[in-house]
Amino acid sequence: MDERTVDEILSQSWESYAQEKLAHADEDYPGRDRVVELFGEPTPFEEVVAPFGAEWPGLAASPSEPPADAEQMAAQVLADLMDDEDAVEELDLLERPCRSKDLPALAEERGRGCRPYDMAEMCTVLRSWEERFAARLIGLSDDRVTVSVAAPVRTMSEAEAIAAEHFAFAPDNITQGDDETLRAYAANRILGKHAWFFWWD
Repeated sequence: MDERTVDEILSQSWESYAQEKLAHADEDYPGRDRVVELFGEPTPFEEVVAPFGAEWPGLAASPSEPPADAEQMAAQVLADLMDDEDAVEELDLLERPCRSKDLPALAEERGRGCRPYDMAEMCTVLRSWEERFAARLIGLSDDRVTVSVAAPVRTMSEAEAIAAEHFAFAPDNITQGDDETLRAYAANRILGKHAWFFWWD
């Protein structure tokens, strides 16, 4: 079986998530009233992913500005995070930045998985971000991935396009994070940022 492209991986994830959420949007379930009392009504899927919809919007373009030196930027971001004891423990930071091709050996060495993706899929996604955004892997655990970004985006439209990729890759970042919508996530976690953080519940 041929290796899937990054577009195929992320589009399947996006559209499967959309179909599930839209199909069960108005369903009742035991304890729903209590959940709503504690957390409020869930944000409708259409509002969460605006300005996009149920159909996969496609991959973001590479930034128009040339990237900074990827290795130097990765080393700086990693060093900054290393100064935060909570980040070191929570993100399971690496000793040095790595490339996507290093992931299989690194995961085996550290006894880590790549939930919810298989190794080939994770490498494909990371390689795509390397090529477009000069990303490097700087943190890895069973349910977290952290990358440095030497080519951050500078406009909201670019940030929203990347946020769609992040949502497809790790929807918990948004649906269970502090931002709650793709637009807020784009503004607060992507626009001008030199590190991207991913986690899965």
